Amino acid sequence: MRLQDSWWQLWRKITLRRHRSELRALSMARRLGPFAIFPIFLNLTYWWFAMILPALVFGTPGLVLVSSDVPGISLVGGPLYLLAGSFYILASIYALAAICIAAPWFFHWYLIAVGLMFGRTAMADKKATDLIAAIDRTERGL
Repeated sequence: MRLQDSWWQLWRKITLRRHRSELRALSMARRLGPFAIFPIFLNLTYWWFAMILPALVFGTPGLVLVSSDVPGISLVGGPLYLLAGSFYILASIYALAAICIAAPWFFHWYLIAVGLMFGRTAMADKKATDLIAAIDRTERGL
């Protein structure tokens, strides 16, 4: 099995898990009525954190090393300083791109939750059918 195929399989598993969790959150939000935002918010928070995790893992040590004033840790002017700063800059660019890409997804879910809180289910019905179709496509491997 090629490396590209294994990455594709991993991406399919993550996508399938995300779609299923969104469908569970949507069905729970339907039952909660005025409190519909809570299961959707918890689901979005989980996936948001999972998306930003690489930026936190690679960016935080770079920020700490670049901004530290401790004499034993300070790397100002050395090659490690440039490396740490580069990691921080790359992680910041990744985080900014992730936020820009995920913002429409996030706010669409927010509008669905607000609609459910006020008793409007049309957007939730459409999203549920879209999620079921996406789960089916992902399971078939398309």
